[in-house]
Amino acid sequence: MEVYSTNQQSSTWGAAFNKPLILLTPQEGAALLERKMQQKSMGNMTLQENNSTLATNNSYRNQNTIYEVSGKDNSSTFLDFRFLMRDETSCLKGSLSDAGDVDFYNFSIPYNRTLQNQFAIEIKMEMPEESNYRMTLYDEYGNQVGEAQWEGKNYKTLTIPNWDTQTDKYSIKIENEDGEEISSEGYYKISCRITENKEKEKTDAVHQAYCEWELHKNDENWQEYRDRYNSLLKEQETAYAKEVEQLHQKQYENLPADKQYKGSASVDELLQDMADGKELSDSELEYIKIFANLKDYEKAKKKVELKEFSEKFSKELENNGISKEELDEIHIKIESNGKLTVSGISDKNVQKRVEELAGKHQEELYQFYIGIADSIENLSSDVYEYAAQIQEVNRYLSAASGGNIALEDLYLRADGRVGGLPEKVEKLLYETKNNIKTEDIRDILTDIVQNISKSGNVGIPEFSSEFQFQNGTLSVVDGGFSVDMDMLSDHMTYKTADKYDYYKYRFDRVL
Repeated sequence: MEVYSTNQQSSTWGAAFNKPLILLTPQEGAALLERKMQQKSMGNMTLQENNSTLATNNSYRNQNTIYEVSGKDNSSTFLDFRFLMRDETSCLKGSLSDAGDVDFYNFSIPYNRTLQNQFAIEIKMEMPEESNYRMTLYDEYGNQVGEAQWEGKNYKTLTIPNWDTQTDKYSIKIENEDGEEISSEGYYKISCRITENKEKEKTDAVHQAYCEWELHKNDENWQEYRDRYNSLLKEQETAYAKEVEQLHQKQYENLPADKQYKGSASVDELLQDMADGKELSDSELEYIKIFANLKDYEKAKKKVELKEFSEKFSKELENNGISKEELDEIHIKIESNGKLTVSGISDKNVQKRVEELAGKHQEELYQFYIGIADSIENLSSDVYEYAAQIQEVNRYLSAASGGNIALEDLYLRADGRVGGLPEKVEKLLYETKNNIKTEDIRDILTDIVQNISKSGNVGIPEFSSEFQFQNGTLSVVDGGFSVDMDMLSDHMTYKTADKYDYYKYRFDRVL
């Protein structure tokens, strides 16, 4: 995946109007400046997807999909999807690897609530010739809140809804609409532009109350303004839920008659049928794509994919001379440091061969586990990201040191480096230049050491990805975590009490 500069200012898509001033980060400003100092031709700034970690854009759980800007001195700058909203002359260039591939891009709107009331954001997806991709928008609560519609011969657009002044985190999902085989050379392009919010009257009252509260925060009667703002937020929360419901109903009614589901099964029942391997009809699939929560849909989809993977894995075993009879019931375990073991096989030679075959699919198995295990699914986004980072660093340090390095023994030194590392690992982390993987691990490790310090004696959230293989089918064995995750979550989400105490939506967050 890459993002490159494209001159759109002369087109309708890039037409200028009184847009908000969205300040660039220092990294973004430096990247743009370097681009301008290089060639004048298009395409001289390239952002490539960072594939150096376990995090992939195949999962909505991975919060920060970032892209590498390669400088002329071979150094790297990392930007995220929000950059496209700050610089409308750039776009992301991506591809689906096969007909069943799915790409997710998570982002937050890069301006505050005051500007959020005045402006909207359009997202455009250009597709390869003769292709039909689906671009779906989800809010931070997992609601489907937009489907891109055709606007031209080979592109679709959607507008992020302005139903409230609170919701600012979203995820877009790109997938192959028709399920037909796609060309490996076919690319899609994603770009953004700021537009005028034509429905701002829906949130004008909340916006005005917010501005008045900000103005009077230090007055003696500040509570009066806070209470007024909170009251309107509660009303806005109800209105938001209604807007989602109305959108879904409208999308359903706009479906062709043969794709309008008329059955009596609930969304949850259909998702369970899907997870159990039952083939759903086109109308059933369209129904759950509209009404199902992102979290629930993706979990059911992962279970389907695990069944398909089981068939492939069984075939590989068979092709390597290992019959199902030799594998009555085995257990596959991938520890936090990446060590994979297989138990339940008496013949050591067969055990070794099965471990070698499973090892080739280690990252796939990890993705299945984090997409299905309840202990992972129930984590908040911040705690999930922390737990995933622990896996990333443990694997790297184990490989670099040839053994295990206890994270609890590490600390931050006065010079900003992580202390307590073996000398060869420290040199690898801090003396290696222009290596994406090393730079990622260095930053992640620093964050982990800081988090360990903040979480006190709660411990480190390590987990193993475990599976049972029986009768040719793999299933997740949820072993949970090594520490009390509720207590860890309390430590990580603790914030100083805000005397103003403004109302927060009660919806469960997915992103």
